[in-house]
Amino acid sequence: MQVSIIIPTYNEGKNLPLLVEEIFSVVDRNRFDLELIVVDDNSPDGTGEVAENLAKNYPMQVIHRAGKLGLGSAVREGFAKSSRGILGVMDADLSHDPIVINSMLEELEKDEYDIVVGSRFEDGSTVEQWKWWRRIISQTGVFITCLITGVKDPLSGFFFFRKSVLENVKLDTVGYKILLEILVKGKFKKVKEIPFRFRIRKFSTSKLDKKEYWLFLKQIISYSLYKIFKK
Repeated sequence: MQVSIIIPTYNEGKNLPLLVEEIFSVVDRNRFDLELIVVDDNSPDGTGEVAENLAKNYPMQVIHRAGKLGLGSAVREGFAKSSRGILGVMDADLSHDPIVINSMLEELEKDEYDIVVGSRFEDGSTVEQWKWWRRIISQTGVFITCLITGVKDPLSGFFFFRKSVLENVKLDTVGYKILLEILVKGKFKKVKEIPFRFRIRKFSTSKLDKKEYWLFLKQIISYSLYKIFKK
């Protein structure tokens, strides 16, 4: 199984080496031909250069962008760069525990599922040191988007899917939560959710701000209307 994991970065120079080493230390490379595609938005801390140095020792591609153009657009650019049949997305801040990657890919091997999501709300999941206001915002957003998608954690940033899910599908998401758009527009039969440990970020800070929350609100409205008119 040939897999590309898209990792968008902005000021993740300290986290990226730890994440890359951890991913390749846990993934069963006898079963999964894995590459990483790092999409860096011209990070002032030199994350792009860190990624280039890592690419000398690991199967990685690095995309350098002119500036901070948005996480969703970075993921879309990474998708376009990959020629592999399985695509994945992970955050660079170490919040997504790579230990479950093998289990997630095994679900795709079965041909029963087209999308596998690392879910914060599946039985057995844990979230480290989740601030109360972040929990409320996340749970409110998840409740609304679950009504649209039928998935427990449609706002996860940790997921894998078959590239065929996006065949003839145009993605437009600029900000966060591109999985929501894939679940609304993509061509798939079944989604599997896997519990995992959502870890506290190590060296970086959250990239969420008022602009990202506004973009997310627009996503909810537009994808709800899309779903209604599609039906």
